[in-house]
Formats: sequence, structure tokens, C-alpha cells
Amino acid sequence: MLQYKIDVIHELVKVGINTTTAKKSGIFGQDTMRKFRNGDTKISLEVLNRLCCVLEMQPRDIIKFVETDEDREKIISKICEKAIEYHTNM
Repeated sequence: MLQYKIDVIHELVKVGINTTTAKKSGIFGQDTMRKFRNGDTKISLEVLNRLCCVLEMQPRDIIKFVETDEDREKIISKICEKAIEYHTNM
């Protein structure tokens, strides 16, 4: 699961971008600002690129991966299943 390492809204305000400024300038839409506020990391790479540019940060400064049980069940187990299936069919 991806999580923000920073308070995005706070960091944006520090560089002079609030919700109104973001909307008026077109840099971030209202939905994106809501995602930032709610800690929702389901943003596009384009939005992440703009965020990096505006905050003068690297993606690793903004987001981090934290493995969860759900990740292990949904992703890792599927990879293992496919690998076993592949080797069985050889």
C-alpha cells in the first residue's frame, strides 16, 4: 500500500499553493486536492510529477510503500500461484 510520507497540503501551503490557488492555476483540481487532504494516494503519475516539481522533491520524498496483509494476499500470492502454474505446465 502506498502512503504519503508528508502532509501534502501543508507542504503545498508552504510553497504558496492552497486549494484556491491550485484550482485557479489548474495545477491540481479539486478532486486531487481532496485526495491529498484525505491521504488518498490513488493519483496519476502526471499528478505525482507536478507535485514533485512544485515541492522540489523526489517521489521517494513524498510516498512510501508499506506492505500489508492485503498486499501479500492479492499480489504476492497471485505471483506465486502463476509461477507454480507455469512450472506445472512445462
